[in-house]
Amino acid sequence: MKKLIYIILASIIFTACELEIMDNGTLGGNWQLQRIDTLSTGGTCDMSSSYIYWGIENNLLQVRDIDNRNFRVFFRFDKQADSLSISTPFHAETKDELQALKNDSLLRPLGINNTQITFYIKHLSNNSLILEDQKLRLNFRKF
Repeated sequence: MKKLIYIILASIIFTACELEIMDNGTLGGNWQLQRIDTLSTGGTCDMSSSYIYWGIENNLLQVRDIDNRNFRVFFRFDKQADSLSISTPFHAETKDELQALKNDSLLRPLGINNTQITFYIKHLSNNSLILEDQKLRLNFRKF
């Protein structure tokens, strides 16, 4: 009888929990920024020796610049068929404190020109990603 009660209680607990699982497919994972191309001038900036990483999981994007005192910004994102919109940036002041980020100049070295932006997914495979907005093209490799 006790086993039956435990089974019923366990099933009630598990049905009461709602897990949000999003499948980002090939987009999910960790990406290293390799190159930034300026579309208007044709200029290219080699970023392959920098340590700028994008981590994508569920609907959260973490952008880290390890060279810059491990500067970290978290974004919410929405992926459609051929676009990736990011918004609501929060800067990780410490490991326990997040602050809303309103100054987009801190994002420019990371290839992000605004606190709310939509990138078009030009290419996505198991090992490479190319994102493009109106000004820049960002080239990533998966690691």
